[in-house]
Amino acid sequence: MTARAATGRAEVGRAVTGRVVPPETLADQRLYLEGGLRPLACQTCGTRMLVKKNSLQHTSVQWLSDPAASCPEFAAAVGPSALVAGCGALRDSIQAAVRDGTLEVADG
Repeated sequence: MTARAATGRAEVGRAVTGRVVPPETLADQRLYLEGGLRPLACQTCGTRMLVKKNSLQHTSVQWLSDPAASCPEFAAAVGPSALVAGCGALRDSIQAAVRDGTLEVADG
């Protein structure tokens, strides 16, 4: 293996901090953050997001748009959307998707 090839691999995954992150770690991170996410639209407002049910109690949501601009419940909230406890309509949509089988619960 040449020094250039070894250096090229070391450069893969260089973090903003300047430390080299092994490609395997980046793949694990991507799987943890993105694996199992499924597209879902709110049954009330139609806002689309990616959702993963890790358990009956744990749900991961990745918004595909600014929730304050696309979700009426978030838009009506006072203050930053990060402080909004959640959206009841979205919660109902996720529960309905679990019931009808379009969204699986990872541990069950």
